[in-house]
Amino acid sequence: MVPLTGGGPPERTLRLGLTWHVDTRVSRLSPPGVPATVAVPLLPGESVTTAGVRVQKGTAQVSLGGQTPEVSWTSTLAPRAELRLNAPRTLAWTEVWRLEASPVWHVEPKGIPPVLGPEGAAVRIPEWRPWPGESVTLAISRPEGIAGQTLTIDHTTLTVRPGLRSTDAELDVRLRSSRGGRHTVVLPEGAELQSVVIDQRKQPIQQEGREVTLPIHPGEQMILLTWREPRGLSLFFRSPEVDLNAGSVNAKLLVQLGPSSRWVLLAGGPRLGPAVLFWSLLVVILVAAWLLGRSKLTPLKTRDWVLLGIGLSQVPLVAAALVAGWLLALGLRREKGTTIRRAGVFDLVQLLLVGWTLVALCILIWGIQVGLLGTPDMQIAGNGSWADELHWYADRAGELLPRAWIVSVPLLLYRLAMLAWALWLALALLRWLRWGWDSLNTGGGWRRLRGGKAEKHPDAAEPAPDGG
Repeated sequence: MVPLTGGGPPERTLRLGLTWHVDTRVSRLSPPGVPATVAVPLLPGESVTTAGVRVQKGTAQVSLGGQTPEVSWTSTLAPRAELRLNAPRTLAWTEVWRLEASPVWHVEPKGIPPVLGPEGAAVRIPEWRPWPGESVTLAISRPEGIAGQTLTIDHTTLTVRPGLRSTDAELDVRLRSSRGGRHTVVLPEGAELQSVVIDQRKQPIQQEGREVTLPIHPGEQMILLTWREPRGLSLFFRSPEVDLNAGSVNAKLLVQLGPSSRWVLLAGGPRLGPAVLFWSLLVVILVAAWLLGRSKLTPLKTRDWVLLGIGLSQVPLVAAALVAGWLLALGLRREKGTTIRRAGVFDLVQLLLVGWTLVALCILIWGIQVGLLGTPDMQIAGNGSWADELHWYADRAGELLPRAWIVSVPLLLYRLAMLAWALWLALALLRWLRWGWDSLNTGGGWRRLRGGKAEKHPDAAEPAPDGG
C-alpha cells in the first residue's frame, strides 16, 4: 500500500500449502527521483521473514528510494480457520489480493466476487481488486481423509501344474499402490516357496509359516511368486487356496495338465470356464440308442447301440454316423431289396453296400486304435480351454482367489474300458457280419443281364395283365 503520490497498488499473494506464506509487492507509480515511505499493515498472524524489512506495531515500514521502482518481501502466516482481508477506507492506495491454495485445503470465500485470470493461462487463480472499505472473508478447512484402500490389485494369474506326487504353482500379480509399505500373501497349507520376483528382479524373501511379506513401493508393481505343494493330481483335485489379503479384479486361473496319466471326467470353478461336453453327448447317444433299438431293421438292441455309440464317441460324429447308417442300410436291403426289379440298380446297390461295409470296418478299426492308443476326448471346451489346459476367469474376486476343481481317474481305467469295448465289438461284429452277409444275399447276391434286359428275379412280382 503506497500513497498514490508516490507508489502503486500493493499486491498480496497468499500461498496456502503445507505451510502458509504471503508474498507482498509494492510498486511505484510516481515519477523516479521522489522518495516515499509507507507503512503496510500486516495480516493477522503474519511474520515477515525477508531481511531488511522493519516491522513496527503490526505494520511493515517500507521506504522507496528515488530510483527504487518496487519493494517486495515474504512472510509466514499462521494457519487459522478464517482469514479476513480488508481494503482501507482511503484513496491513497489500492490493493490486489491473490489466492493460491493447495488441494489439501478447502477455501470458501465470502464477500466481493473474485476475478479469474485469462482462459489461456496454465493456472487460473482467484484474484480480488477491492474498492476502499470492501473486504473478503476466507473460510479455510482441511478435508478429513476418507478411509479406503491404498492398494489395488489389477490383475492376477494363478498357473497350476499338478503332477503325480507334487504340484507346482505360479502367481503373477500386478498391482498399484498409493504409498509404500509391506503386504502379506498367505500361501496354501504345506506350500514351499521357491522364488519371489518383483519387477523382473529376484528378491531374497523367505516365507514365515504360510505367509510371504512383500515390500510395496508407490506406483505400479509386478510380482511373481513360485511355490510347490506336496500333493499331486488325485480323484478330486482343487486348485490352491491363496489369500491375497486384498480384493482383486481380473483373476485368471490356469490348470495345465499336460501329457498327464489322468482321465478328466468333470471340472468346475468360476462361471467363465471350461465344460466337459461329453456328458451332454452321452445323453444324445442314449436317446438315439433308445430310438434305434426300437427299430426292427437291425438285430441290435438298445444296449448294443449304447455300447457302439460310446465307443465311437472318440471319432468324429460323421464317422460314427456312417457306421450306424451302414447297419440301417443292411437292414433296408434285407427288407426291401427283393422289390428292386432292374438288375443294374440291384447290382449297383450291392456294390454300394459292399463299399460301405469296407468303410464301416475301417472306421471301427480306427475307433479301436484311437481308444487303445490315444487319449480320451471328453469334448472339453470353453474360455479357450482344451484337454491339457483348463482356463477360468473371474472379473472380481475377494481376498481369496477363485478356486477350481477337477474329477479325474487314472488313464489305465480308460484303457481297460476301451479294451473291454474292443473285445465286445469283435464278438458283436462277427454276428453283425453274418447277419449282413445274409442281408446282402436275400433275394440273390447278383443279377446277370441278358440281351440288354434285366433278368427277372423269381421273387419279383409279375405285372398284372391288361384289363385284369
